[in-house]
Amino acid sequence: MSSPAAERALAAPTVATKLVVPPAPRHLIQRERLFDTLDGGVREGLVLLSAPAGAGKTVLLSSWIAARELPGPACWLSLDGDDNDACRLLEDLLSTLCSSTQIEPGSALGRLKPPVGARTERFLALLVNGLAELDSPLVLVLDEIHELTSPQATAAIDFLVRHAPEQLRIVLAGRADPPLPVERLRVNGALTELRIADLAFDRDETAELCRQLDLTLSGADIEVLWTRTEGWAAALRLAALSLHGHPEPARFLAEFAGTDRTVADYLVSEVLAGLPWDRREFMLRTCLVDTVSPELADALTGHEGATLTLAAIEHLGAPVQSTDTEGRWYRYHPLFGELLRAHLRHAHPEEIPFLHRRAARWYSEQGETMPAIRHALAGEDWEQAGHLIAENWLELFLRGRSAAMRGPMAQLPADVVAADPRLAAAFAGSRLQDGDLQDAERHLAIVRAARGEVAGPAREALDVVLTTVALYQARLRVNVKDAERLARKLTDAARASSHHCWASLRSFALANLGATQLWAGDAVAAAANLQEGLALASEERHEQVAMDCLAQLALVHLLSGELNRAEELSSQAVGLAEQRGWCEGPAAACAYLAAAMGAYQRGEFEPAESLLTSAASAAATAEAPVRLATDLLQALALAAAGPRSAARGALKLRAVRAELADCDPTPELLGVALEDVEPRVLVAAGELERAAEMLAAASEREPQHLELLIRQASIDLHAGALERAAESLDRVLPEQGPAGAGQAAVTHPATLVEGWLLRALVDHAAGDDTAASQALEHALAPAEREPFRDAFLLNGPEVRELLELQAQTGTDHPALLEVLLDGVGQRDPSAVTLLAPLTEREQRILRYLPTMLSNAEIGAEVFVSLNTVKTHLRSIYRKLDASGRADAVDRARRLGLLPSGIKRPRVMQRV
Repeated sequence: MSSPAAERALAAPTVATKLVVPPAPRHLIQRERLFDTLDGGVREGLVLLSAPAGAGKTVLLSSWIAARELPGPACWLSLDGDDNDACRLLEDLLSTLCSSTQIEPGSALGRLKPPVGARTERFLALLVNGLAELDSPLVLVLDEIHELTSPQATAAIDFLVRHAPEQLRIVLAGRADPPLPVERLRVNGALTELRIADLAFDRDETAELCRQLDLTLSGADIEVLWTRTEGWAAALRLAALSLHGHPEPARFLAEFAGTDRTVADYLVSEVLAGLPWDRREFMLRTCLVDTVSPELADALTGHEGATLTLAAIEHLGAPVQSTDTEGRWYRYHPLFGELLRAHLRHAHPEEIPFLHRRAARWYSEQGETMPAIRHALAGEDWEQAGHLIAENWLELFLRGRSAAMRGPMAQLPADVVAADPRLAAAFAGSRLQDGDLQDAERHLAIVRAARGEVAGPAREALDVVLTTVALYQARLRVNVKDAERLARKLTDAARASSHHCWASLRSFALANLGATQLWAGDAVAAAANLQEGLALASEERHEQVAMDCLAQLALVHLLSGELNRAEELSSQAVGLAEQRGWCEGPAAACAYLAAAMGAYQRGEFEPAESLLTSAASAAATAEAPVRLATDLLQALALAAAGPRSAARGALKLRAVRAELADCDPTPELLGVALEDVEPRVLVAAGELERAAEMLAAASEREPQHLELLIRQASIDLHAGALERAAESLDRVLPEQGPAGAGQAAVTHPATLVEGWLLRALVDHAAGDDTAASQALEHALAPAEREPFRDAFLLNGPEVRELLELQAQTGTDHPALLEVLLDGVGQRDPSAVTLLAPLTEREQRILRYLPTMLSNAEIGAEVFVSLNTVKTHLRSIYRKLDASGRADAVDRARRLGLLPSGIKRPRVMQRV
């Protein structure tokens, strides 16, 4: 089991004080005019406080929350650089929202789990929809918004601002405008702004502050102070601090400038110089960390008694603030902290590396790995940083959290990496995760060369890391022999060394071996290993490995025609990927690929395209077969959209075939799939001759590949060669149908569905509607057991004609026939008119109206809030002149905006 320190490092908890309203300072001015503005702003929904450091934003907001009755509970989040990880940002955001008494544990928000990686759209939609269900408002304050600089983090805030429901009132505070459409919000009247001029103290407030600070100044002196500082809160307080006991306050005020540069000079020369020497030196040696506790301060200064020192500094009025109610953690004002660090670089430059190293040791002892690594690197303690990375990388890798290591690892000098085999192995694993197999092999060569110089427990630990990375490499290369050998070796090595990650290593070995076997074409062996790996990973709560097994098993079930089970597994895998942020690499790629493949076969082509986009993004660092399989399915999806798109799909397939030619050996599973997909795409693109040529060549190579006869029959049907099409189908289909005594030559239900449907189309074209009806029943039977719909939907009006005839003559599958008639055929606009064109977003929402999805679920599907969905629905109903959802669906179908515009006959069930 993991050690407590390792568990704390892996959890990377948010500092609790980020999520609470900061306590107000001792000397507080009640700024009623600004409180009134804030009250009005939160009634409208969005407030922005944008002003330089020291303008008093945080103090204003905390005092406003304490003094006024808000529309709802205040939820506070103080942002920092760690929140540039979008998943960390959303985790912190969810934590502060859920701290409100408004959020019940069993509610949608109470059950929502934060993501841990780069994909956040679905989580944000669920978050917004959950907020929209609240009975009363919440006020969310995001302080230090300028700390967010990454595109992912700022996009998340932009989404939240754009789709905030009525129940969420947002206050943003920072040194600069966040990258939001401020101009648009301003024009729409949806934004209340407070800037430096608004936040500045006026003359009366300045005079009140001087009185509270016991400064005896004349009216003229207060006027000079106010003029020189321009009412800037931090400058006022800092100037007042230096005025205490000053022999010539008038001269001091006359020389005190109000520009940032002058204030900075003043802080260094007057504030620091005016503090007791021991207090000044204490602050200089504790300013390198973001927040400081007495214990951390003692470690940095090498002395005891920091509790009293920090309290004394706060009492002196220096810009240091307690960040928790217990007074255990303190934070220097950002501007003051920057000045302290600048002064430290000037006064004691030789101590800076030493202080960083002390901080690294302290954080390491507390089990806080990432801060320890950052300070070790800042102090150029390469040995300590390398040791921390080497010690923690494997466990982070197994749990899907190693992405945070990549940036720090890149800072290490190459000779440091080469000198530590464990570190070189970790580097190899990291390069594999980036898809750089060549550089990974270079680092693995370093490890193998140095392995003989390591002995004892260190050798055992090194072997575990080396074998783990080598197994992952074998997977990416689809090398079954190496994967089988390394999986056994990894399990044996972990067991022999009593490694605390044994369960993780065992499930990891099974997952990667199973994935390799699957793509090499041995689905049976893959299924056994993946099932065992899933059971072990689920038992030990190793979600990253469980997601991998779920994704691969979904593909196994798709290959065997179990579409419902595949959908269940892929849905679980995609859910884990999006909740935890594991949206890159082989596991995520397979999860999205399986989900897309299932959606395609169910005839849900638009969702399939969206899932394929995610799969392609995730597959950038996955094994080649996964990338190529994604390309294959993308080509099929393009073919479903029409001849022009099919032509693009054909070009994509040429690239796939060229890349496959360079694979040695060619993955069997992928080779078979290409032979099946390429003719379909070429037929859809109208390239019948080329499709026939490729089929002939493939049939010569694989005469027993009976699925190719289905493709040949489709080509012959399109070409009008009905007899040849019938001959091909007779070789594939059982004489007595799926329910008869004969054994089908092809057993995959999707192939049977397509084969019998083609047979029905051939018979109908030949004028034998009785035989066509019988063949269609044979196609409907397996399609009712597993929802294979693509063959029906892709064959257009000819299939609709068959289905309508079947509805009149009777069927054993009336419910399925109803579903198919809803989706198959040409559009038939009627006299219904569209009052105004639908927007692109309205068209997307319209497609979900025939489903059983609720408005909130539709919002989650299209990544908008519940309120936004309702707004679009009102517009859709107005433009269609519809009375409600059902009426809108009917009118949209009659206009051709939804499939199945023909009024169909009542479906008769055979008796």
